[in-house]
Amino acid sequence: MKSIIYTRVSTKDQSTARQLNDMKEVERFEVVKVFSEKISGFSVPIEKRPGLQKSLKYIFDNNVKCVMVSEVSRLGRNTHEVLNLIEHLKTTGVALYIHNIGTTINTDNEMGEVFTRLIVTIMADLARLESEQMSYRIKSGIRSRKAKGFTTGRKIGSKETHENFLAKHEDIIKYLKKGYSSREIQKLCRCSPNTISKVKILIIDNS
Repeated sequence: MKSIIYTRVSTKDQSTARQLNDMKEVERFEVVKVFSEKISGFSVPIEKRPGLQKSLKYIFDNNVKCVMVSEVSRLGRNTHEVLNLIEHLKTTGVALYIHNIGTTINTDNEMGEVFTRLIVTIMADLARLESEQMSYRIKSGIRSRKAKGFTTGRKIGSKETHENFLAKHEDIIKYLKKGYSSREIQKLCRCSPNTISKVKILIIDNS
């Protein structure tokens, strides 16, 4: 099947090599071109991502039959946008291969189509809910500590160890490893750019 590969990471210091290498090993696809970009899928809508838009134009200009992605979130983190894109591909006869679940959708198998589209919807919603839940837990923890009379910072004059600092910001580390941008992490974790920069530096020093 004549196909293109689309890969995306959120920040400039990340690499799309892993996504690309994984999909190049999949048989039954004739990969004719690869499109990669480094841009947020959380805050930048699909229509404003140049790499994705170039890939879509190439598909329709060159009779490509399938788009290959490593996971649904590479297309976007907005459920409505992702489903609209999938529907657009379907109306033009283009299938979508999702590597992490080993499934190709927009095919002629009607029952498989219903099932896999359900999976896509659930996965996209889970990505959104994970972000919302993380933000809620942080706020809930702060409220709980305040209600018990505890402070949310360290004592005046005390010096925090690097280990304690990193342990306190496991949420930031988690999102950094997932490829979220600093701006996205600020919104999700309600933290300052300086805190994120310090976490990045300490991670590098401890690696």
